[in-house]
Amino acid sequence: MKNIFSYCFFISVFSIAFDYSNCFAQNQTAIGGALNVFLDCDYCDFDFVKSEINYVNFVRDRLQADVHVLITNESTGSGGTIYTLFYLGQNNFQNENDTLRYTANTTNTSDETRNGLTQILSIGLMRYIAHTSQADKISFRYEIDSTVSEEKKDTVDPWRSWVFSIYGSGHFNKEVRTDSRYFYGEVSADRVTEKMKLNFSVGADISMNKFQIDDTTEYESNSHSEYTNLQYVKSLSPHWSLGGGGGYSTSTYSNIKRSMYAGPAIEYDVFPYSEASRRLLSFYYELDFYTAEYYEETIYDKTSETVAQQKLITSLSFTQPWGSTSVVGVASSFLNDFSKSKLQLSMSTNIRLFQGLSLRLGGSIAFIHDQVSLPKYGASQEEVLLQIKQLQTDYRYNASIGISYEFGSIYNNIVNPRFDGGSITYYY
Repeated sequence: MKNIFSYCFFISVFSIAFDYSNCFAQNQTAIGGALNVFLDCDYCDFDFVKSEINYVNFVRDRLQADVHVLITNESTGSGGTIYTLFYLGQNNFQNENDTLRYTANTTNTSDETRNGLTQILSIGLMRYIAHTSQADKISFRYEIDSTVSEEKKDTVDPWRSWVFSIYGSGHFNKEVRTDSRYFYGEVSADRVTEKMKLNFSVGADISMNKFQIDDTTEYESNSHSEYTNLQYVKSLSPHWSLGGGGGYSTSTYSNIKRSMYAGPAIEYDVFPYSEASRRLLSFYYELDFYTAEYYEETIYDKTSETVAQQKLITSLSFTQPWGSTSVVGVASSFLNDFSKSKLQLSMSTNIRLFQGLSLRLGGSIAFIHDQVSLPKYGASQEEVLLQIKQLQTDYRYNASIGISYEFGSIYNNIVNPRFDGGSITYYY
């Protein structure tokens, strides 16, 4: 025991001494006179960005930055992504703000996307770097595209904004006593313009499981579902939208042999839709006519029914320098019986309280009184344990909380991938 303690003590002292000596031997962690930048992005490749933009100081706290770069993203109608970069000047650059955008096509590889986004990020920083001592060390290069003719013509889209997608996946897991298989597939067609949005999708999934309880007992469970959805939205103004939709579905889990719905919907956004990536407060109302046929008789002694139902969704979201917050409230009911209803509230927030201290909160709660498809005779013990049938409940909730505090050097420039193991996941 004494030898182990001595060994650990020696390793600790050696590590501290080695790290201290390297403070003078390794490259400096901060660039004198360079721009201090706080990059606020949840999906950026930070190591790549720091390797490519090595002429600024990346800091860990936004209050220490000369420029706070906030990056948000939205999906495009073609399946791509628009990244919006908000440059927020601080300290000597107070109120010197800017906004740039980068569009990643749906066919982009992850490398193409991170290269394009990093290039736009660096271009936006130039206006600030021009006022630092690093300005005389910056050079520019312009690449001429020889394939572009002198007389440019308007681009004609032969697909007229239509985007088609086919997706399929399978998951397999087998051990001595268990065998699980899951398959999923979807086909979709979408058309999105400034004036309208049309989404159509057809999909199905199937789950097959086998469990060997002992040498003589084996249990097998299968479940499946299919769906078809159609939605059309018309842009009326910067704040109003009108549309509707319909669909078909079947699900062994929900005891639905077949169901169909159709109806109109309307939405109002307090803020212009063009600002949705930064702030949104919308009110959505939907009225549907719903018909269903069930596999088993329900708790309301029905094998089929046709009803009208309504839904109101209120959404609030903000993405600001201090953090982000999202709150969604949903209220729905059947028009022939308001007691058959559901109320749900969900929220998530990430707040930077002060330098180095961040708080994350999340959760949802639902009061459920609209499970009209529940089987009258319930579920077997095996079906409950395997979660292949929906169970009766009056409520559902979940909550999460997280807090983090970082202190020490404000600079975050060095990239050292040693012992990181890349993106490989090891199983033990």
